[in-house]
Amino acid sequence: MTEKELKKLSRIELLEMLIEQTEKSEELERKLAEAEAKLTDKNINILEMGSLAEACLKINKVFEAADAAAQQYLENIQDCEGKCKQMLADTESRCIEMELAAKAKVSALKSDVDMLSKKWIITSEE
Repeated sequence: MTEKELKKLSRIELLEMLIEQTEKSEELERKLAEAEAKLTDKNINILEMGSLAEACLKINKVFEAADAAAQQYLENIQDCEGKCKQMLADTESRCIEMELAAKAKVSALKSDVDMLSKKWIITSEE
């Protein structure tokens, strides 16, 4: 999703994306826990592995892959969080600008109404 598309999303949509990413994170953590449990429960057959060193290398590769996947996921979450914070700041800034513009319009309209009402009072008194 491009930055432009992210800026068009509402807060609700952004929160839904964050919830979805959190759910994915929890799912990955669950899968990682399952994989670690399977590794813990499994007896490594040294004869099948050829040596204890080969078994260690295989286990290390599994943990390296899991660590890399977890790291990539965390980077994605941090990137998404940064984009969400920036979009929120931009939205708040736009809201403040809109509020100031609306207050200026109200003030101008009030001045116009006051001026017209004074003219009306003056003409009705004559």
